[in-house]
Amino acid sequence: MNEQKKKIIIGEIEYWRRTHLLPGKYCDFLLNLYTEGESAGRHTESKKSQEQVAVASGTSSLPAFSLPTLRVNWVLSALPFIVLLYLAFHFTDFTLTMQMTLIGFFTLLFYLMAFFTRRQPLSSHLFLGIASLLLAIGGMHILKLLGYGPAIIVLFLGGCCLVWFMSGIVSKKRYVSFCGLLGLLGIYGWTTQMELATWFSWWRLEAFWLPIAIVLIAFGLLWKRRQEQTSAMLFFAGMAALFGSEIVAMLMDSVDKNALLYFIYIKIFIALFLLLSLKNFWWSWVSKQPLSS
Repeated sequence: MNEQKKKIIIGEIEYWRRTHLLPGKYCDFLLNLYTEGESAGRHTESKKSQEQVAVASGTSSLPAFSLPTLRVNWVLSALPFIVLLYLAFHFTDFTLTMQMTLIGFFTLLFYLMAFFTRRQPLSSHLFLGIASLLLAIGGMHILKLLGYGPAIIVLFLGGCCLVWFMSGIVSKKRYVSFCGLLGLLGIYGWTTQMELATWFSWWRLEAFWLPIAIVLIAFGLLWKRRQEQTSAMLFFAGMAALFGSEIVAMLMDSVDKNALLYFIYIKIFIALFLLLSLKNFWWSWVSKQPLSS
């Protein structure tokens, strides 16, 4: 038979198979007849490859229900959370000394777990976040039980922020250090609000915040060649501090809202100007040097 006619007939048979005009067995028989058995191997390989693709893409048929397999590391990871949840429900039943001991023990435990699981990003982030929250919330709870006032509690929170800042530097998780800086800025804002409660003026408020913002932004730019991730953290903390005076002013009843709105417009213009003029500096931080690595 002419090769051209054979190709046409084989193409027609393949079309019949795809459109199910003939049963698959008949199509296989006809293909084997016209190709002298060569299509059988090709068809088998094609079918296997299609099955492999289906398995890889998750389209193969899987059972709707299957019993999970327990792993030792899952049990060991869940055990501290079970113990911690039990202690949280019965925490007030313990004595003050026992509460202080438990808070200190679990805070140190989760910090150590974050350090030892630093090669597992999800676990390390989770343990570090829990340890940081325990340090802050547990410490405030103990200080309230001991009868300390707001000033001591705020001072303690400042120490927590310093611990977060240093732990983020050591563990190379810059977002933790960035949260610590934001916490310090929040404490600074609370202090300025207390200071301005009796005598408020815009120039005094800006005098509290503008130098902080300028110093953080300047150190962020100067530190770029030494440590890009740290410099990015300082730079964006400085951009946040630029709006610190307006945030504090929002919390004060004696502030003229129209003047506050004008100051916000001016600060937005300044921030956009800085971001656009310094895009060659900060764009590489955002695109190539994330804060969390």
